Amino acid sequence: MMSAISDRPSDRDAPEQSDVPVLELAGVSKSFGGVHALRSVDFTLRTGQIHGLVGENGAGKSTLMKIIAGLHHEFEGVMRMDGKEARFRSSRDALNAGIAMVHQELSIVPDLSVAENVFLGNQPTRGGLIDWKRMLREARSHLNGLGIEVDPRARIGSLSIGLQQLIEIARVLFSGARIIILDEPTSALSPPEVERLFALLRKLREKGKSFIFISHFLDDILRISDEVTIFRNGRKIVTSPNAGIDKLWVIDRMIGQGHEELGETYTGEFELKSQRNAPIVLRATGLAWQKALRNVSLDVRAGEILGIYGSMGCGVVELTRALFGKIKPHGVLALEGKPLKLTTTASARRLGMALVPESRRSMLFHHEPLYKNVTISILERISYLWLKPRIERDITDQQIGSLHIRTSGVNALLGHLSGGNQQKVALAKWLTHAPKVLILSEPTRGMDVGAKEDVVKIVRSLRDQGMAIVVASTEPETILSLADRVLVMKKGEIVREFANEMVSKDRLLEVA
Repeated sequence: MMSAISDRPSDRDAPEQSDVPVLELAGVSKSFGGVHALRSVDFTLRTGQIHGLVGENGAGKSTLMKIIAGLHHEFEGVMRMDGKEARFRSSRDALNAGIAMVHQELSIVPDLSVAENVFLGNQPTRGGLIDWKRMLREARSHLNGLGIEVDPRARIGSLSIGLQQLIEIARVLFSGARIIILDEPTSALSPPEVERLFALLRKLREKGKSFIFISHFLDDILRISDEVTIFRNGRKIVTSPNAGIDKLWVIDRMIGQGHEELGETYTGEFELKSQRNAPIVLRATGLAWQKALRNVSLDVRAGEILGIYGSMGCGVVELTRALFGKIKPHGVLALEGKPLKLTTTASARRLGMALVPESRRSMLFHHEPLYKNVTISILERISYLWLKPRIERDITDQQIGSLHIRTSGVNALLGHLSGGNQQKVALAKWLTHAPKVLILSEPTRGMDVGAKEDVVKIVRSLRDQGMAIVVASTEPETILSLADRVLVMKKGEIVREFANEMVSKDRLLEVA
């Protein structure tokens, strides 16, 4: 679908660009253990250009950016800067060549001043000591030159997220970067902060700086980019000038509808059937935390899988942490009709809550055997005067059988298992004490198709046993394959509920 876009006139005045790209990749491929993350990708960035990059999670965007930024140096194909072949061995090598990446999780040091963050690792010295006066003077001059008015002596952690982001961009510019990769730069920003960021990017574009702008917020991509590249399943699908294209055109190419020649099929619609007559097990009312959660209310019923979907940075992860007591939001939680006071995650577990987070590494011990990982959350129940490893092994053996964990046995080191089987171990850890509410954050991320199907079957089986389950994910396929009811989040708020109706993947993407 093509339609003219007339509400972005300020983004049509990009400077005239050189015939030689500042950055060019040709035929780039990258695999991890037999999984193809990138397949023969071509990509071009010109001087004074803001190039938008979009695609679903796992589409290959992050892998390509890590190659450009020097984090992956083993790859097939060619990368050139200013027409000359380049291959970086580290992020320091890339920065020395003029390439820097501003990650979604900012790398500022909150307890240091603005000036110290601008000069981080590169402080001016005099007589072997830091020259504080010069650092403050030059930081103020550098920031003012970019239109950023802030006291360089202020503690950076006391500033808004928007200002912190502008200062991080200022820091990478100060270090000499002329190509800047921005990863989800607007995910935690308010509308005025987005406008401030865009004003800075336009100003820097006019000075010849080049940007790769990665975002799940398609409105932002279409407002600021000169060109847009769409990725899907490790391939570059298309690069188009940002003129005469709209969100529906982009979504169509992101999800693959109309591109069956690549061997992919569109999954169509999913039927949602919510359990409206079942008792409410968990209820949240008016949850608010920093800028990540804004007046979020929900309930989840016995024998129901509540899906919470949104793009990266929308507040989905923070919501799962709030429900489990890892962060302390304003608002009210109730479990089975009684006020739920979560002072610690241990208290949440004792009350019948369980959280399998998006990062398996944060809750599992890769250098320990399976049985220690599975039973760690119930040690106080199975140990008397001393711990009996036989009991631990018996419990783990039961979980291996019920969850179909593929392993050589209870003594196998967790790190030797595949990602999908590690996720099953993470589930087993919590299922040893049958929680009332099970919260799953990105339960199938990074898994192959077979492992995903196993996890889906396990979660559905738990639902059929009457458990209340919350599945939070930025992957629409995961949500639609599991959920009975879906809440869509955007910038910290629930913006839509889908229940007892047919819902398609592109509809979720459009709303989010």
